[in-house]
Amino acid sequence: MKKIIIFLLLIIFCTNCAKNKIAKERENFIKEDSYIEVIPVNARKFLTSDSDIILMTKEEINNYNKEIKSRSNSFYDLDSISLLSQKEVITYIESYKFPSFPQYDDNREITPDIIEKIENNLNLDAIDKMVNVRKGIVTTRANLKSFPSDYHFYSEKDGRKFDNLQESELHVNTPLLIIHESRDKKWFLVITQNYFGWVLKDNISYVSSEEWDYFTSKNKFAVITSPFFRTDNVMLDMSTILPFEGEEEDSYLLSLPIRDKEGYLLRKTIRVSKDKAHVGYLPFSKKNIYIQAFRYENFAYSWGGRDGGIDCSSFVSNVFRTFGFEFPRNTSEQKKSVGKIISLEGKNPTVKQKIIRENYPSLLYEPGHVMLYLGMIDDKDYIIHASGRTMRVTFEELTLNLTHLTNIDRQVIIV
Repeated sequence: MKKIIIFLLLIIFCTNCAKNKIAKERENFIKEDSYIEVIPVNARKFLTSDSDIILMTKEEINNYNKEIKSRSNSFYDLDSISLLSQKEVITYIESYKFPSFPQYDDNREITPDIIEKIENNLNLDAIDKMVNVRKGIVTTRANLKSFPSDYHFYSEKDGRKFDNLQESELHVNTPLLIIHESRDKKWFLVITQNYFGWVLKDNISYVSSEEWDYFTSKNKFAVITSPFFRTDNVMLDMSTILPFEGEEEDSYLLSLPIRDKEGYLLRKTIRVSKDKAHVGYLPFSKKNIYIQAFRYENFAYSWGGRDGGIDCSSFVSNVFRTFGFEFPRNTSEQKKSVGKIISLEGKNPTVKQKIIRENYPSLLYEPGHVMLYLGMIDDKDYIIHASGRTMRVTFEELTLNLTHLTNIDRQVIIV
């Protein structure tokens, strides 16, 4: 009888353990999947019964990123750089050349004395023989420029579409290395994971190694899934990564890097609605590709992401970064290092269309531009892209007589 009682007690104990384990797993599941899914109207048109299938695991994406970096020359291992020679810093600075003239800042022509002023601001004579690199983090969405200057370089008067000194935009919480300062002490020359250039100092905070580890760690984080929104007077882009602190009923609690008056880092807890962020990277599926891409529909275009807009290469980078992919910044690097590459050079539009249709979603490249191919509806092909022609993120049909199909020279398949 005693043995039977002990046996029954063991069964009850094990049952309670199992219940507690299931409850704990359920609790974790709720925390991981409390993301509020909002499907844009046009994204629904492309969803099928298999759209939820996971295309790649997190580990597979990590290995994929290693392959991308091995093919590209535009990535930098920030943790391995602590000291640079004078020659190395000067090489970074002199990698940028002024665009061909004439150039205009609105209606004012850029003159030789303006060029001399900008060149003097490079502060070359202040570079030490050996330069100690400082770590920093972006605290305000920033413009990354080829020269330390407030001037704009437009190829035409009032040609505000394309500032030729604008290289890229930097998201909040982008880690970087500070390697030089301009003569007017307004600009830093910085290196990010996939680019380098000049950034206004007021957009950056110095960080200690501990702060660097905290804000760049991928152990406990959330990714912004909304295209662009303001919170606590800070603009956050899609794919911005912030440390995860916890959650409330409708919001995630995230850690925001803030710059103090002396240029050092402070942490601030912010609340981000659950329809604008996801704990960890999004699962990589066709459904989520469509959702993220169409969240940008009609969003403003701007060259290099200036003034809060987005350009073609940042559009696809931001969409795929929400899944954990790390793309080079520019189309010239993306088209030779990302995914399985299919050359379409020399083929007529009809042949191109047939090849393109075999894989979707996929990336389509033409000289200086990239589009996301979505697939077909009623035997018609569709793309979405950040278009300098329409000045917005545009969803449109890819027809045989469309210039894009004529110019497309490469298709890149992610999976």
